[in-house]
Amino acid sequence: MKTHYNLSKVLCALGVSTILLTGIASAENIQPVNAMPINGINKHSMMMPGMGTGVGSVMPGIQSSQVDYVGAVTTLQRYYPNAMVTSISYDAKHHPTYEVEAFTKRQKIEMKIDEATGQVVSNKVKMIDMKSIKKLRSFNPQNTIIPESAETKAIKRVGTEFQTMEWELKTESNKVVYELEMTDGADKEADVKVDAMSGKVLSAKVKNTKR
Repeated sequence: MKTHYNLSKVLCALGVSTILLTGIASAENIQPVNAMPINGINKHSMMMPGMGTGVGSVMPGIQSSQVDYVGAVTTLQRYYPNAMVTSISYDAKHHPTYEVEAFTKRQKIEMKIDEATGQVVSNKVKMIDMKSIKKLRSFNPQNTIIPESAETKAIKRVGTEFQTMEWELKTESNKVVYELEMTDGADKEADVKVDAMSGKVLSAKVKNTKR
């Protein structure tokens, strides 16, 4: 059996509101419909972004360079202070990385950050016009539940043997949702959607991987 990341077992969610409620620069004045600016992360978090362990870690560790999803957003904001986030995702299957997608008045950004080192491994920037910007939907991470909570809700639905390998936080049908790809490490996989505001499980599909 492969070793997989388990959010709920390795992470502690206490203190996330303190981390999320202070510091990142305010968003652009021009915003699309339903867009919400990102408000910040405190100065301490800016210097040592999200140093913890595992997927979506929110508690800082000591003498560690690992970043969490908050630290990933912080990293993008250092390069693009007025960027507005459209999605945050995490991939633990191969080389664990976060990807943050965002936009400014003129640019669409896709930045990947190495979880272990906090280094930017890729940064794709595309120039876009106002028409394209109006089609984008951003969200405020402050208003969403943390990844650990989303996984906890998902596990209650599909079973404690399942662990998360990938997740994405994004807008879908006027809602902000978590999409989690999960596995039991043997012959089953599960795709679960969780409302990122209320924590309600919107859908859960379990399938066999062996034929």
